[in-house]
Amino acid sequence: MAQTTKLADFPGGISASAPTQVRVDKEQFTSAEFMALEWAHIWTRTWLFAGLISDLEDAGDYFVYELARESIVVMRNDEGELSAFYNVCQHRGNRLFANESGWVAEVVCPYHGWRYTTEGTLSHVPDAERFVEDISVEQRSLKPVRLQVWAGLVWINMDMDAAPLEQYLGSFMQDLAPFQLQNKVLTNHQTVALDTNWKTVRDNFLEQYHVDFIHPQHASLVDCCNSVNNLYPYGHSNTKVEGYTPNPRYPLPEQVPDYMLPMLEGLKLNPKEYFGRVLEVRKAVQARKRELGKNMDCGYDTLSDDELSDVWQYDFFPNLFMTLQAEEVSIYGPRPHPTDPNKCFFDKWTLQLSAEAGNDLSSGISLHPGLKTSKQAARPQHSVFEREDVLNGTHSLTMTFDQDIAYLPDMQAGMHSRGFSDAMLNQDEARVQHFHNWLAAWIEGVPTELS
Repeated sequence: MAQTTKLADFPGGISASAPTQVRVDKEQFTSAEFMALEWAHIWTRTWLFAGLISDLEDAGDYFVYELARESIVVMRNDEGELSAFYNVCQHRGNRLFANESGWVAEVVCPYHGWRYTTEGTLSHVPDAERFVEDISVEQRSLKPVRLQVWAGLVWINMDMDAAPLEQYLGSFMQDLAPFQLQNKVLTNHQTVALDTNWKTVRDNFLEQYHVDFIHPQHASLVDCCNSVNNLYPYGHSNTKVEGYTPNPRYPLPEQVPDYMLPMLEGLKLNPKEYFGRVLEVRKAVQARKRELGKNMDCGYDTLSDDELSDVWQYDFFPNLFMTLQAEEVSIYGPRPHPTDPNKCFFDKWTLQLSAEAGNDLSSGISLHPGLKTSKQAARPQHSVFEREDVLNGTHSLTMTFDQDIAYLPDMQAGMHSRGFSDAMLNQDEARVQHFHNWLAAWIEGVPTELS
């Protein structure tokens, strides 16, 4: 029983091997100076997931992506195309949009009434004749940000000279295509404020060494101790964990564990038939889903048998994770605080098959116990809350995420101790080391040479 890890280059000969090896020093998590280096070399240079294209259906629809000190507007313009620009008027720097999303016919600064088209072009200046200098439309239109769309996801990059998204994501685009993210519906959108550095959060989701200790329910559902990990260029990685199977590190149960029962019952698989045969459940689930997929509009035809049963996590540098299952995808990750390296914001989007595609109520079949949202349902409200709301049970990001959130501030607090200097990592934490190696490379400017 052991995890396996290997390097996986991207097309075009882009090497996964990090240009440098570093010690994971505590100063990276607590230092304002290091925070400034990250801003200059990472957040303003890499491709970042900003939101969902489903939130931009009509001309004039917009959402605002907040990242530390910057605010970026993503909008569908009057031509039906997407535009992205900095959320700042070119008159005196006032923020243009205060709401996180909405619709406008044109962009109007609330302070002095300067107007811009939905493409960001300056269209009207009140009392323009009172300006001594001529007002240049070219110079005083809104400043653009690079934008690309992939799989229904909107990505932005503040570096106008960065390599295209296709190069940055490499083989990830092909790997994730079978999950058809663009066809899933948003069922939850959450943000929780945390008293921890964004990398403390990132490191937590890059390893499974902690799973046995703070996620005991996983022992009944997945085999984390034999996961398969891949390390990719730019600091990306992924892991595959077999699902519908107990962790072999513990005694094999004779009957199907309680956590599996709702899933099997929804598929019309009788748990009693697997008494003494629990290890056969995974293959039985694959076969049953394959059978059901022939008559349901669930997109199973593009998925492999393993993708019907297992849990796949893709880790995008610097701050995005996707946990993918056949019926549900979680997109999540931390954003840095504007000024404090000991704080961050953790965002989570949950995408699922629609209830119409994943349930057959007439026969009592459900491909996933949680599929309840119709394609026609209104967008769920963006829920914003504090860690304390998770601890007292008024908000939840699912049991597993809640358990992580409970522990993370203690990790951050320990980074400040005189009794701790740097991390000591084992082989099962290879993705953590890979991330920090590439973090250092980005700060040194190496990845820009791969563009």
